[in-house]
Amino acid sequence: MSVRVISRRIDARQVSIKMVDGSLIRGRVNIFHGEEVVQRVSDIFTKVSDPFIVVFDVTAEGKAGRVLIINKSNISWVSPEDDPVSQNGQEDDKPGDSRGSWIERMRSG
Repeated sequence: MSVRVISRRIDARQVSIKMVDGSLIRGRVNIFHGEEVVQRVSDIFTKVSDPFIVVFDVTAEGKAGRVLIINKSNISWVSPEDDPVSQNGQEDDKPGDSRGSWIERMRSG
């Protein structure tokens, strides 16, 4: 019996997701989608045809560390959080690249 190791690149972003039922989910989404051009969280919704997204390291309803597969049609809005999260859970350092939530950028601008 042979074991096949499958590695997948992870380019995770921290997000807050408001569902149509009013619940709020916080977790990470992988914006790396192989051949599809995905550079931002919004690209998952505009350029990826899959009707579902996988959210991992989820905190929802008082439980943490969950994985959820969510139908995009059940989402009211998504807010990307501060900085990209690398595969090992540390923030990416990119000199001269000012990041922050959209709201923080609007307040400082």
